[in-house]
Amino acid sequence: MALDTFQVKVREHQLLASKFQYVDFELIHPPRIEFQAGQYLIMKVPGMEERRNYSISSPPAQNHSVETLVDISPGGDGSLFLASLAPGDKVEFMGPAGHFAVADPTSDIGRQEQKLLFVATGSGISPIRSQLLDLLQTKRDKREIHLHWGLRYVEDLFWEGDFRQLAQVFPNFHFDLVLSRPPRQWPLCSGYVSHCVAAHHTDFSKVGAYLCGNGQMIDDMTKFLTKKNVSREHIHTEKFF
Repeated sequence: MALDTFQVKVREHQLLASKFQYVDFELIHPPRIEFQAGQYLIMKVPGMEERRNYSISSPPAQNHSVETLVDISPGGDGSLFLASLAPGDKVEFMGPAGHFAVADPTSDIGRQEQKLLFVATGSGISPIRSQLLDLLQTKRDKREIHLHWGLRYVEDLFWEGDFRQLAQVFPNFHFDLVLSRPPRQWPLCSGYVSHCVAAHHTDFSKVGAYLCGNGQMIDDMTKFLTKKNVSREHIHTEKFF
């Protein structure tokens, strides 16, 4: 299927926690976009033949603009270009692309996923944020939904207040923040995010798992869930690096 091309301009631009570049792009032409939460856009970077994929972090209901979040600490050409953008700058995207979407609850797979487990590391939270906002705010999904988000240091924190507020508004949503290198007397879960998932959950029946982030986490969580008899069709993944 051919992808659409979108001309957009930067509406808002923020560096979060010193390394996560958040950009809100306003659509110019066409003025609206339809996508599934979890999909990504393909950006043409000036001077580069290879294009860069950026997950959409905003919900589909917000169809006049798209938000994205990228860890720019590796310092690649795409990251440097994204970091150099300023409000008003215009760029071009193709999309939407990708299949990392929450299973339709009326489908065979979706009907079996009566509980949803989201696990992210670092900027892997980007498409999962889109999915959670879509499920909770737009679709008013009543299933038990758990998010476990792993970061390294307390200095890396951002958006945690937004997720805690979602947990207060929607009692079926539960948020667990995990630091792999926490400060002393850190009151929450620490270490590998997969260990914290194991500590929080005992029943993995009828679970749909959505994993996004680094490859090691995805491999660890896939092995763990498989041992808990979660079939591969209910383990949905998007590997960032």
